[in-house]
Amino acid sequence: MDNRWQFNHLKEKKKIAFGKRPCIFSPKTDQPCMDHDRASGEGVGPQEYTLIKMKLIKLQNPDKFPKLNGKQVFFVAATLRPETMYGQTNCWISPDIT
Repeated sequence: MDNRWQFNHLKEKKKIAFGKRPCIFSPKTDQPCMDHDRASGEGVGPQEYTLIKMKLIKLQNPDKFPKLNGKQVFFVAATLRPETMYGQTNCWISPDIT
């Protein structure tokens, strides 16, 4: 029996719908994968991050970053708790980190 009939029947009754949903994606196989398909990380689901765009106001060491002189620079911070970003006043970046 053709499975399309079942899916069409369920869709007409509004029991299923087509749309976007989070899933685990494997870059190794280039496709979505189930929890038991992974060699590690079983039980780990997708996480929703909030990205926050921050504008650099003053470059402290312009000699360390000559390519940034005279340019507008933005940093993007990722957080699982966006409510904590309201109190953020500083973002420190080391010029010596590779």
